[in-house]
Amino acid sequence: MANVNDYSSGRILIDAKRAIYALKFVKIPLIGPLIGKKLLNSIKSFEPQLKDIKTVSTLIQGSKKCAVGERVCRAIYKNSEPTESIFLNELAEEMVRVGKAQYVTKEEAINTLKKYPGKPLILSKVSNKYMEICPSVSSKCVYWEMEKQGLKCLHR
Repeated sequence: MANVNDYSSGRILIDAKRAIYALKFVKIPLIGPLIGKKLLNSIKSFEPQLKDIKTVSTLIQGSKKCAVGERVCRAIYKNSEPTESIFLNELAEEMVRVGKAQYVTKEEAINTLKKYPGKPLILSKVSNKYMEICPSVSSKCVYWEMEKQGLKCLHR
């Protein structure tokens, strides 16, 4: 399970890069299904969900702290379209502490997400709590890359 320290230390990037690399082998007979199963198991704890702005706004309003920072996959896909993720509560605190995000008000957090109309919003668990909201870029996202390979990981 990914936790707050995985995000602040950058370990989440290492794991994401490994997942992207492993996706190249998913379609290979015999080993592909095993790799796919392992990838799905590694993503399972995030319980990624596609949500609308109304749902994530309610989550933001119920949070104690909010921060905004570059989406995690952007660090992997440097040339991809820039969007900003919202981090909540303990994840917000830790991402601000390590200089990867800055605190914002709840209204600013919601407005940040509204800056990216048409971008699917993915809500992910970190340390077993929903604390990351990402306006994803479907061509440069670990979850979407898995979906393209037939590994259904996004709950709709």
